[in-house]
Amino acid sequence: MKTLVALFTVAMLATASAQQPPPLPKTINLYNKATKEPIGTATISGDRIYYRDKDGRHVSTGVVNADGTHSFFDPDGKAITENKKPGQ
Repeated sequence: MKTLVALFTVAMLATASAQQPPPLPKTINLYNKATKEPIGTATISGDRIYYRDKDGRHVSTGVVNADGTHSFFDPDGKAITENKKPGQ
């Protein structure tokens, strides 16, 4: 009986640890390097980065593709650049 209780407990703990929620989005402030003035924010969530200006309006979305390339889209979803390697 003790073995059964121990196995049941281990099974319940294993399933509970497997159901951890995904990490929360992280928001960072963006600054003008010369004047140190805040210019907006970038919110990182999964493979996407959402850029907002200092008034909170959505400016663009960056996507990191599975092959390592980056794509950028305007607020309406229209592609600005697609599948560019970082630094291109």
